[in-house]
Amino acid sequence: MTQLRLASLSHDMKTPLSAIALYNDRLRTMRLNDPERHACHAVIADQIDRLVQITRSVLEQDANSIRYDEVDIAALARDTAAIYQKLHPGYTFQLYAETELPLILGDGPALGRVLTNLLDNAVNYSRPAQIVIAAELQSGGLQLRVRDRGYGIAPEDLPHIFKPRFRGSSAVPGSGMGLAIAQEIVRAHGGRIEVASTVGVGTVFRIILPENIFLDSQ
Repeated sequence: MTQLRLASLSHDMKTPLSAIALYNDRLRTMRLNDPERHACHAVIADQIDRLVQITRSVLEQDANSIRYDEVDIAALARDTAAIYQKLHPGYTFQLYAETELPLILGDGPALGRVLTNLLDNAVNYSRPAQIVIAAELQSGGLQLRVRDRGYGIAPEDLPHIFKPRFRGSSAVPGSGMGLAIAQEIVRAHGGRIEVASTVGVGTVFRIILPENIFLDSQ
């Protein structure tokens, strides 16, 4: 495995492993007849499945070889926001999703990696506050947006943030791979990822997925 692929794998495994550890700890303190045990087991099983999908994707260089399936973006955003709320209780993860968003044809685990990368950045580069996740239709496609009220990105760093291993002037410890991975996955779906940021105010990332991958347009 190349160093680049190893960095990608270790970066993306962090969130599911943290979720598994959190819910496993909760199970240890629950009584055997606690009705929430089933929900905890379900989250752990789902995160283990994510680890399998992430590992397979990285080992097979799969970002440009999408495994097409039915994906519910609203459900993906809702489930991911719920996990992050448990992992980071000091933050508020506010989800806004239009009702009856179309299903898309894409790679759910890969798009989940994109969203977790953006939420990781939102947490790492902001003080505990509200982080907004929005999923909505726009002209010609579907937009998934993540907004934080954090430190913002320096103007000189903005043109470079999607480059592999680029770490800006205010970077926290990490591989510098998250946004490069995210952009590669979004492009493989025919979409694009955009960013707007103001130092001291916050950052907004927008994922725009094209209308031609909506299932009702096939």
